[in-house]
Amino acid sequence: MKNLLIISLASSISLLTGCTSSTSSNHYSAVTPLQGPTITENNTRYTNGLTCVSERINLSRKIKVTIDQIPDKTGKVNSSEGYKITQGVESMAITALTKIKSIQVVERRNIRSFNIETELMEKKRIGDNRRYKLSNGRTLRYKPLMSGKIHSADYYITGAVTEVNYNIYSGGRLINISGLEMGSKTVMMNVAMDLRIVDVHTLDVIDSISLQKQFVGKRTKSGLYRFIDKNLVNYDGGSSTDEPIQMGVRSLVERGVAQLVGKLFNVKVNECYNDNIKIR
Repeated sequence: MKNLLIISLASSISLLTGCTSSTSSNHYSAVTPLQGPTITENNTRYTNGLTCVSERINLSRKIKVTIDQIPDKTGKVNSSEGYKITQGVESMAITALTKIKSIQVVERRNIRSFNIETELMEKKRIGDNRRYKLSNGRTLRYKPLMSGKIHSADYYITGAVTEVNYNIYSGGRLINISGLEMGSKTVMMNVAMDLRIVDVHTLDVIDSISLQKQFVGKRTKSGLYRFIDKNLVNYDGGSSTDEPIQMGVRSLVERGVAQLVGKLFNVKVNECYNDNIKIR
C-alpha cells in the first residue's frame, strides 16, 4: 500500500512537471489581469475648501507663489519599510496651490530640464525652424536666450512635518466563553505639520500654522477553540482597517495651504469648512 502511494505521488508530480517543462511547441492562452476599481481624482475632504477659498478672492492679477522645502522632520524610519511619512509633501502643496485660481505657481523645486535647455541655448544648439531678427538687423537661425523671462515669486510656503505620535489611544473589549472568543480594538495616532508663508522680497513671515490629524485603526477578532473527540478545533476570523496616513498628510497640506492663502487675502477660511479648527 505504501509503495502504491509513492508511485501515485510520483506520477502526479511527473504530470505537473511535464506541464511546466514542456517544449516551445506548447501554446498558452493570454491571461486577463485582475483589475480593481477605476482611477479617480485623489481628493480629500478638504479639497473642495481650496476651491471655496479661490472663489472668495477677487484680484485683477495673479499672485505668484512657490513651494520651498517641506521635509519630514519626524525621524520616523523603519529598517524594513523605510519612511513612515511620505517624502512628497512639496508636490502635494503644489497641487493644492494650483486649485486656487488667483495663484500662479512658479516652479523652484525641480528645474533640471530648464537648466539643460538653458545650457543648450547658450551653446546655440536649440532651434525651432524659425528665424529671429535682432534690433541690429541680424537674423539668427537658433533660438536666442532672452533675459528676464522668468517671473519672480511674491511669496513662498515652507515648513515641515514635525510630529508622529503613535498609540495616543488604544482600547477595546474581548470576551471569551468556553473557547468562543469575540472582540474589537481601536487604536489612534496623530501626525502634525507646521507651515508658514513668507514674503520673498522682505523675508517677513506673513503667517504660520500648526495643524494635526488623528488617525484611527480598528481591529475585530473572532475565534473558536475547542476540543472535539480529543482533536483541537481552531477557527480564527476578523478584520483590520487603518485610516490612510499619507492621505491624511495630504489633508493637512490642503487645509494648511487654504488657511495660509486665506490669511494673505483676508478670507474667512472657516466658512469654507465644517471642521472645528479655529481661524484667527
